[in-house]
Amino acid sequence: MKKLYFLLFAPILSFSAQIEGTWKLAPQAAALGVGPGLGNTSWWSNSAGDVTTRACLFDDSIKFEANGNMTHYMNGSTWLEAWQGAPEGCGAPIAPHVGGAATYAYDATAGTLTVNGLGAHIGLAKVINGAEISSPSAAVSSITYNVAISNGGNTLTADINFGPGWWRFVYQRTVPLAVQDYNVKFRVDMSQYTGSLTGGVFVNGSFNGWCGTCNPMTDMGNGMWETTLPLSPGAIEYKFTIDGWNAQEEFTGSETCIDPVNDGFNNRYHVVAGDVTLPNVCFASCDVCTNNVTFSVDMNDYIAAGGSTTPGVFLNGNFNGWCGSCTPMTDANGDNVWDITVPLAAGAIEYKFTVDGWNDSEQFDATATCIDPVNDGFNNRYYVVAAVATLPEVCWESCEDCTTGLTENTAAVAIYPNPVSSIMTVQATEAMQQIRIVDLTGKVVAAFVGNGLTQEISVEDLKAGIYTIQVVTTAGNSSKQFVKK
Repeated sequence: MKKLYFLLFAPILSFSAQIEGTWKLAPQAAALGVGPGLGNTSWWSNSAGDVTTRACLFDDSIKFEANGNMTHYMNGSTWLEAWQGAPEGCGAPIAPHVGGAATYAYDATAGTLTVNGLGAHIGLAKVINGAEISSPSAAVSSITYNVAISNGGNTLTADINFGPGWWRFVYQRTVPLAVQDYNVKFRVDMSQYTGSLTGGVFVNGSFNGWCGTCNPMTDMGNGMWETTLPLSPGAIEYKFTIDGWNAQEEFTGSETCIDPVNDGFNNRYHVVAGDVTLPNVCFASCDVCTNNVTFSVDMNDYIAAGGSTTPGVFLNGNFNGWCGSCTPMTDANGDNVWDITVPLAAGAIEYKFTVDGWNDSEQFDATATCIDPVNDGFNNRYYVVAAVATLPEVCWESCEDCTTGLTENTAAVAIYPNPVSSIMTVQATEAMQQIRIVDLTGKVVAAFVGNGLTQEISVEDLKAGIYTIQVVTTAGNSSKQFVKK
């Protein structure tokens, strides 16, 4: 949903601009507001129409001079309330809240403004520290406000705790200062958007009047769109849209990247304070787009060499901070092939398989074909995430699967029947140590411990198709293809 006006609920952010100058209440909705917490105006805030209805208040001005003098100009009329003994509406100021000369102290570091003088105030006269007074006789001689100057020094936001809640007053300079624009780069990943992008992607926000098509983004490839805009300092709200306003992002209100004020619009939110490249986000999400990538490692050779996977096999990479044991893999069918599916952002990753956290890890030399292309001495596995993927099964400390390099010795092993429906007999001329069945994708689908020269194995649970049986004997390795009926 787009906003037709920009509510500047300024954040607690102080720029170097000073408070000296003349200020008036911002002629906009929520220039005055009250609520249970700092910055929360859910109890009441003025409407856009109140700017006209209460024009006698919105035309009052406050001048802060460099010497600490303050002058409150009410121009003979201001907004009165019942606690002053007058009908609510515009009327002549009632003492001691008649404006005129006072003094002030502004602490930019602490973010405080203190006004001094009986009846001196900004915002509403009834609001003092810790209370709302009920009669003019209860006026105080000093009030301190929490203040933030933003928007390049042109917006002053004052907050004051009156006991049960907080009032907020938003002021603007009557003579704006020149504001330096900052370059803000917006980025959105549309790779998981299922609709048409023929009409283009756009950024719309409070900075361009939610104009529709005036700020088109550029297609950078691989679903990435971006644009850089010169923006004034201060808070902005925005969202990404398709074909102007034909489609747009929708948020529920619970997301971390939307504007902090619960006004029902649920737009993205950022405070412009310098040149910045905003995080690359997925369309309609506060986070990056992720793709499910499945990793598989065959640990049979590791075990045959005397290793143990009892402490667990783990996936470690730059995507999880090389955390050790935070991404455990599983061996669901007990074939010593471990796998895991991880949601990953698009881009290059480095990784390796480890055992027992970091107690044992793969080691590669610089000639391996699957390691990162930059010779940085770490020699980690390397992959570029671009979409959902199932990576080829690999052998521990190898760029290939464990079937690569098997020595064929067709005379040493016999299998029958072939084709087979349930039970297959395997015979070898040397003692068998291990039997594995591999499908056409290279995945180990069954594994058995070798037991002598003749052994019966069940293939009943296999789907119909062509498989390779690998037999490890004391004399070497052999493989044969068979058909499962």
